[in-house]
Amino acid sequence: MTISNRWALAALLSLAIAAPALSAPKGTMNEEIRQIREVRGLALSPSGAQVAMVISDSTADGAKTHIWLLPASGAEGRQLTRSPADKDGGEDTPVWSADGRWIYFAASRAESRRLMRLPLDGGEAQPFRLARKDDKVNAGWSVKAEGEETSVRNFTPSPDGKWLAITATDGDDPKVEEAKGRKDDARRVGFGDSKIRLYLVDTASGAAREIALPLNAGTPSWTPDSKRLTIVVDPESDDLGPASQAWVVPVDGAPKRLEAVPATAAAARLAGEALVYLAQCQDDAPPGCADLYVIDKRGAAPRNLTRGLKGSLAGDVTISRDGAAAIMLVEVGVQRRIATIPLAGGAIAWADTGQPVTGGLSSNIGQSGWTFIAGSSTQPNTPYVVAALGDKPVKLATPALVPASWKPVQSKLIHWQSDGLTIEGLLYLPPGAKGKVPLIVSVHGGPAGTFADNNSNLVNLLVAQGWAVLQPNPRGGTAYGTAFLAANKNDMGGGDYRDIMAGVDAVIADYPIDAKKMALIGYSYGGEMAGFVAGRTDRFKALVSGAPVIDQFSEYGTEDSSWYDRWYYGLPWRNFADAWRQSPLSTADRARTPFLLLQGEDDTTDPAGQSWEMYRALRQEGVPVELILYPRSNHGVLGGNFLGRVSREPWHGVDVRRRMINFIQGAFDGEKVPKAE
Repeated sequence: MTISNRWALAALLSLAIAAPALSAPKGTMNEEIRQIREVRGLALSPSGAQVAMVISDSTADGAKTHIWLLPASGAEGRQLTRSPADKDGGEDTPVWSADGRWIYFAASRAESRRLMRLPLDGGEAQPFRLARKDDKVNAGWSVKAEGEETSVRNFTPSPDGKWLAITATDGDDPKVEEAKGRKDDARRVGFGDSKIRLYLVDTASGAAREIALPLNAGTPSWTPDSKRLTIVVDPESDDLGPASQAWVVPVDGAPKRLEAVPATAAAARLAGEALVYLAQCQDDAPPGCADLYVIDKRGAAPRNLTRGLKGSLAGDVTISRDGAAAIMLVEVGVQRRIATIPLAGGAIAWADTGQPVTGGLSSNIGQSGWTFIAGSSTQPNTPYVVAALGDKPVKLATPALVPASWKPVQSKLIHWQSDGLTIEGLLYLPPGAKGKVPLIVSVHGGPAGTFADNNSNLVNLLVAQGWAVLQPNPRGGTAYGTAFLAANKNDMGGGDYRDIMAGVDAVIADYPIDAKKMALIGYSYGGEMAGFVAGRTDRFKALVSGAPVIDQFSEYGTEDSSWYDRWYYGLPWRNFADAWRQSPLSTADRARTPFLLLQGEDDTTDPAGQSWEMYRALRQEGVPVELILYPRSNHGVLGGNFLGRVSREPWHGVDVRRRMINFIQGAFDGEKVPKAE
């Protein structure tokens, strides 16, 4: 399980839709999820008067993304870009030029991703082409660049508007492609993969030069004077451990490595003479846990600004215009808040957005305003703009993001005790229900993840069936401090399982829950927990496991990266008993509960063999089990479909959710062998 996949997951009808042939859940809401649209990637203009953003088409309409332009006043805006062909993925990542005359964006065309710029005074978008031939860089606007064209990853204009810092992946090597045509295509693992390179581009002429860096380039960040940029580079794999490097790149000089920044760095920024960076938490915690550090001047020792924080840093870091503070998002319990962290030390200042969960925080070059996306259990993620953090937000006028007929369910924050720990969770009860209702326990991904108090399409769908939903945040998750995050080290399926079951007992005691009709569902680590539950209790009528880890040994040897897992139980061949104890397969012989497995065939995070192992074991133990495989789906794609997010797979999401609901309903109805139909 890679760090990025684990932490990511570990946190989206007005038209009639033809229903699939199989039976559907109550109402039409499962099909209506295909009509949802999503918003992300906000960018405030230099003047602060307009916001460019990405709004997706619905799944039913192809799920392409497009750039929209909306007035910061809250007035109605307009769509700026459109995709010319069905196979195109759309347009994303709007970025303003320093003078506000252009909007740069990325366009996904067939198999490549190209940088474009759109003049706001009229005219067509201009493509930027960057190609390499015999190590020579050929580039320009609206030209045919000779060589193998690269695919753009990130791009950032300098504050003075003279430069673009671009990272791009090498194009296909003609010799390699020719060999593939002859089926001479053996591949040496760890060699020959495309490198992500950093280029500096003259915005006027389009001329580009490569900045030679040793590893794959991340996202570049400019200093306010436009004379330097910082960037973190990484190897292709962290299988041997973290090995990132931070570099400073002068516009007119050679790059220099920032030796003081550790190999776990995720971002580095210059703030005057100070160096600010995110790196692995100082206290023992899973990979991906970040603290914020500052080195006040060259040669000084780093200071940890966030050690002991009862929360988790989330996302990127922005340095305030005066260089005195870092501004970023922080998970605090079920909320995600905007924090201003003084670099000199002292108390964190929190900015209220009017909603419990905030994301996508960004500002313009002069920091004359801020944009973000915020929501709650009853409000879908919605874009806002403010002149200053803490001001009353102005809601931006997007097209409808969800069907007008929807009635989202209000969350209820609850607490319970487990092994001396206070555990939080979110409870959703069907409105107007009479008598006791069935309970669905939903477990988040991770384990370093959390459930936040935001709008969930999956929760709303489950509650529409007349079921209550409990989202527990057991030990091992983010948002409650480093000690809580590290609390299930070498104990997955132990204390975290007890936390969840204590939460089940708490809601049964305090709310109208039918203890004879309960099911547990989860994806990724949540699917793994379903596997643990199968061998430990028969209190649930059905278990649904999406893309789980079942066998720590085979997972470790076949997943795309193992560093994250290693923190929990070490090298499995050296710690056999620990790895086996934390494998759901080890207790499969005790399982009796009907079990549904949902698996993407292209998943390299938790490969399909994991689900096959559980399917085979349960089937041979006589346990009712179904395995549903989804072609083309990797870990993130199927996870999004499981949650009801916008997807380019038109029917996989409907299928996943329908089968899950019908499987659970069959179990609640007393079927000994419920069918995932």
